[in-house]
Amino acid sequence: MTPQGVLTRLAEIGNRVKAEGLNHILFVTKGRFSKEEIEAYDLLSSIIFDKDVLKYTTIVRTGFPEFEDREVCGDDREALRRENADLAHILGQVNIFYVDNPPLKGRPKAVEDAKECREESRKRLLTYLAGCRGTYRPSNIDTLDERVQDYKTNEQKLKDKMKELDQARKQQEEEFRKKITEMKEEQIKELRENRIKFEEDIRKVKVEGEENLRKTKTEMEDKRRRDMDDLENRNRQQISSLQAEHQRQAQSIREAGEQQMRTIQAQVQQSQQETERLRKELSEKSSSSNTELITMMMQMRADDQKREDKREESRQEFNQRMLNLEERRNQEIEDRRWEREQKEIKSQEESEQHKEEIKGLQEQVQKQTEQVEQLARQVQSVPLVNRFTGVTGVLDYPWNLNR
Repeated sequence: MTPQGVLTRLAEIGNRVKAEGLNHILFVTKGRFSKEEIEAYDLLSSIIFDKDVLKYTTIVRTGFPEFEDREVCGDDREALRRENADLAHILGQVNIFYVDNPPLKGRPKAVEDAKECREESRKRLLTYLAGCRGTYRPSNIDTLDERVQDYKTNEQKLKDKMKELDQARKQQEEEFRKKITEMKEEQIKELRENRIKFEEDIRKVKVEGEENLRKTKTEMEDKRRRDMDDLENRNRQQISSLQAEHQRQAQSIREAGEQQMRTIQAQVQQSQQETERLRKELSEKSSSSNTELITMMMQMRADDQKREDKREESRQEFNQRMLNLEERRNQEIEDRRWEREQKEIKSQEESEQHKEEIKGLQEQVQKQTEQVEQLARQVQSVPLVNRFTGVTGVLDYPWNLNR
């Protein structure tokens, strides 16, 4: 029964209690006290009767097979008082009586045992009631109807209060809706401004990226051009230096050869003069023998052959030096050409590397541009308000307004 129904039933016996009084109140329960039983006893002690009702109240614990064992009953009585904090003030003042009323079902033996148990419980309870003396007449029994009516009024006040709270909740929900609408408009405006600013920043980033890319590409091309010009100038200077050195060496060799030729010519001329002198001496010494003449002629031929051999050896040596000089010049030219080719290859590799760096910068700028555009799309797709639940008056608004 509801608390209102309990009050109505108890109010019906108000006149009998007023006329005859009460001998005793049995508060019957089985097992642990339920919430409804606690509320019923609170109504009994606070609304129907007064605080003296505890003196005339006994809690009857049913369904307790060990009701004849005092020790077990005492343990259960202590357990009830420890486990029911809401009734601790009641259980400490009233008596707790134990009985058992098993169902009359099962085998005949079980039914007979159940009847015996019931009868014993009845006798024990009647004996206990026979010892309960006195008649309880509540001092406030005359105002029972008023208290019941006041309880009804309090219940109605509670309902009215709930209606007022519900109206206040609905009003608060309406205010929340208005605030959400205003916040939504402000956020739309702020989001529009941020989107315009963001698009302007994207445009600036693109322009700056393209400008930096063009500037970097121009700087790399200028550097490569300067490096190629410096390399070409160095090659020309080295070639000019080699040509000048070759000309100096060739001039030196030529001068040395001319000097040797002049020496040889002087020696030939001296030899001719010596030959002429010997002829003159020969013509003057007509008395000389043919043997001496032949010896002198052979000596002259030997000397001429030595000079010719020496001249030939000088000529070969000069030709060999010229050949070595030409080979060395060709080798140096070949080395310079190979070095120039290597430098050109290195310059081409550097140029390819510069192109790769420029390509990397372009890809980086493109990636940054794509990230910026993706971020812009994400900003455009952010929802302003998710939902609003008005069932309990709680605003479910998880989106961070500070974003």
